Amino acid sequence: MRKLAFLAALLPILRFFVEKAKEQLGSSPALPDNAALVEIENHAVEIARAAGAILARNFSNVASLNVEYKDDKESDPVTNADREAQDYLKGEITRRFPNHGILGEEDEEDESIAPDIVWVLDPLDGTKNFLSGLPLYACSVGVIFRGVPVASAVFLPWPKDSGGIVLHARKGGGAFADTDPIHVIRDAEPKGNRLVTLPGGIGGMFRFNKPMHGKVGEVRMTGSIAYELSMVAKGVTQYTITTAPLLWDAAGGVMLVLEAGGQVLVGDRRTGVFGLTNALRWTPLKSFFPSWRSGRTTMSEIRKWRKPLLLGNAVLLNFVTSNINSRTPVRRKAIRWVKSAVKPTKKAKKKEEPDIRNKDHAAHAS
Repeated sequence: MRKLAFLAALLPILRFFVEKAKEQLGSSPALPDNAALVEIENHAVEIARAAGAILARNFSNVASLNVEYKDDKESDPVTNADREAQDYLKGEITRRFPNHGILGEEDEEDESIAPDIVWVLDPLDGTKNFLSGLPLYACSVGVIFRGVPVASAVFLPWPKDSGGIVLHARKGGGAFADTDPIHVIRDAEPKGNRLVTLPGGIGGMFRFNKPMHGKVGEVRMTGSIAYELSMVAKGVTQYTITTAPLLWDAAGGVMLVLEAGGQVLVGDRRTGVFGLTNALRWTPLKSFFPSWRSGRTTMSEIRKWRKPLLLGNAVLLNFVTSNINSRTPVRRKAIRWVKSAVKPTKKAKKKEEPDIRNKDHAAHAS
């Protein structure tokens, strides 16, 4: 009886370790063979290019688009161009790979079990640019296997006779812009006179240490995360930080950067003393879902992924992460409070305004 009681007590512990072992196996999956990845990549290129043509047709007639908003503040628009491109992509993927999963930005919530292979779609990243007539947008197709990025194709409007290019990659196969190989910038340190893409309000989120002074780079913001990640892969920008991308924003571009010889770091916050949030800890991204559980991970779980990313070449990123510190939410709130406490009065602002305008005018004239 004692032995039976001991075994009964031991069973839950054994189950725990079996589940942990399954999770570990799930985080280092045996990937599809190269032939399968080639087929997936080629199909991704084909449909990304065709979806790009759908967007280009709608871009030439933006005024006729139907616009709806996903939020009450009308800050997150969606158009019939987004939906037409996504419907096309989903139809072509289902026709060719009926057993694969599909996660699209414009989809409704889905609690179903995720297949091992999931296509992650952002049919139009940069909708505000698109609606404003600014050709800075992307159609991103990413493919993950048990959370690991394995293939992608991203359409970008580009000054070519075809009207655009498709950047594409598969795991172990390199990265290309159409048929031309691409690679990240290989400098060991960022240069102040070369381009980078950083989010607005970067100074409130990160503090740059002295070695970064004068080396942050010429900052640009495009309004499309997929576009900015693609620019790193193409060697146009030195590095990029994106603070809150969703999976469909990042899945395509992450694969491009990795296969273009770059590195992708993911930022994780750990809870510290008294429940306060510590600064970001950057680690190499190997999988979007290290604890993927085949037959248990749901599409809803995948949809909720959202983490900061830092992308560029590994040596340069080491320099950057060694010389920036993320400001914790408590610190950011304190800084905002201090700034608000020392704001000039309205009268003082009015007195300052003529001088500001004169300085701006002089700067532009020079």
